Amino acid sequence: MEDQDAVKATQDSPPADEPDPKRARRETPEPKPTTVLDEYGDLRLCVGADHAEAPSTYLVCSRTLARSSLVMKKMLFGSFAESRPRDGGQDDWVVQLPDDEPAPMQLMLDIIHGHFAKVPDTMDLDTLHALVVLLDKYDAISVTRPWVQAWLHSAKTGKERAASGRDSSKLLSVAWALGDSRLFSKMQSRLIEICEVDEDGRLIVELLASEVGEDKSCWSLLAEETAPLIPPYIIDYMTAARAQWISTKLQPYLTIYHELTQGKWKCRRESAQSGTSSSSTSSPSHCKAIALGSLVRGFLKMGINITDQDPASSYKESLAVLGSRVDALEILVMPNGGNYNHNDCRKMQATQVRTCSWKLVPLETIGDDCRARLETQATKTGLPSK
Repeated sequence: MEDQDAVKATQDSPPADEPDPKRARRETPEPKPTTVLDEYGDLRLCVGADHAEAPSTYLVCSRTLARSSLVMKKMLFGSFAESRPRDGGQDDWVVQLPDDEPAPMQLMLDIIHGHFAKVPDTMDLDTLHALVVLLDKYDAISVTRPWVQAWLHSAKTGKERAASGRDSSKLLSVAWALGDSRLFSKMQSRLIEICEVDEDGRLIVELLASEVGEDKSCWSLLAEETAPLIPPYIIDYMTAARAQWISTKLQPYLTIYHELTQGKWKCRRESAQSGTSSSSTSSPSHCKAIALGSLVRGFLKMGINITDQDPASSYKESLAVLGSRVDALEILVMPNGGNYNHNDCRKMQATQVRTCSWKLVPLETIGDDCRARLETQATKTGLPSK
């Protein structure tokens, strides 16, 4: 009898190296109940398997989706794997969308199926960004039309002027997808101004410690922070605009440097003392040496060697930092004394800066190809195109 019990126990128990099937069943999360968007729906969407242990399932009307989303139309009624099974029944049409997040997907489905009571009147930036990413993916951005202005207003309140790097990146992305030219211009300008560049010349943006859950801030590629909405050519345009701004900002000082080193700039005393001897401490050459030394030294403190062939390319920090440092730079000259003064020498910096200041292209400037795309999106969402 004891031998029979031992045999039975051996047969009932799984090997030690195999999981207990009963235990496995208890640990497997129960599937979420189906959310019914249309009681007569013919399609089940299983969403978010990559974001949660159990995906969210939605019963929807395939034709309603197709009317609001060109991507859904092609996917469900084209020659794709997601199209309706030929011999399947009503419960057999299931489409897996594992990489989509359930929360923005449900909001999109509520809008498309006319459940407007569930659509919020206001929206924070993170929620709006997640929704816009999804709508852009499925080419359904036009469904935002009734709420887009209210959503944008609430999402950007208090963030337009002092947005962090991450918030600025999200606002730029949202503006691009929704066609908000004004917001896009402002965020483009802000990001060009606050971004730095890495050793490969790529724009990087600072992320605050509170944004990344770390003890200190860190830096991330702007291209990654604005993905997937901002195309690479926008980042290239911003990189070029930054480089052009630096070159233009440095131009008056490069002109002064070349005039000092090539003998084109003359101290006021130079002509007056022509043919006469003068002490070394008050000679025009001494005035030039002081000016040149203060110019080179001032830019070296900024991390720029103005004697290089292309000094602008060596600058890595932000335009905001550079602008304040350059504006505070003072080129020194000889002090006034005797019958001579060096006021004209002091004016050379202001004269050159004033001459070149009009050449600075505003960072808010949007390229023609960008503007055309923003206008196309604005037509879809109902936002002002200009």
